[in-house]
Amino acid sequence: MAGIGGASRLNTAVLRRRDGGAMKPLEAGDPASVGDGRYRLVGRLGRGGMGVVYFGRSRSGRAVAVKVVRPELSTEPGFRRRFADEVAAARRVGGFHTAPVVDADPEGDPAWLVTAYVPGPTLQAVLERVGSLPADTLTVLAAGLAEALAAIHQAGVIHRDLKPANIIVAEDGPGSSTSASRGPSTVRRSRRPGSRSAPSAPSRRSS
Repeated sequence: MAGIGGASRLNTAVLRRRDGGAMKPLEAGDPASVGDGRYRLVGRLGRGGMGVVYFGRSRSGRAVAVKVVRPELSTEPGFRRRFADEVAAARRVGGFHTAPVVDADPEGDPAWLVTAYVPGPTLQAVLERVGSLPADTLTVLAAGLAEALAAIHQAGVIHRDLKPANIIVAEDGPGSSTSASRGPSTVRRSRRPGSRSAPSAPSRRSS
């Protein structure tokens, strides 16, 4: 972790979890691809209540994070509409510190979402390895998080699952990644008309 001493600028993304670079092999029953072969799945990055996040490659070889929703969720009343709302909300989010949505199919069987892949460990993994961070590193980290949350709020979305496991720490400078992690992100309707809430997106590790 070259950037954790505070010497380099840290880029953070509000995304679904990433656990520091460990990728597990595909398991029996995992799809080989999504999007009619547009995105080939290479390995597993994480698993959550909504589904599995995979590391994948586009046809041009670009690295992507692919969230594949658990098939049984598609049968729940209103799920596909809610997932389509989540995708639309994630597409509205911009800024330096979030990973962009690349593609999605809420009507797929199963439904799936693709975001740019942002390499880097989660903040949780960093803290478990190095312990407390120096003040200058924390200052940069806090500024990145503030920018990410500002971008999310400007899109009319509320992040309801902000925690170290959902924050990616990248060593390249701000601007190399952009969305909410979502990459692939889970967005839920609030009870207040016109507002939405998004726990996070897949841009790399879990869901």
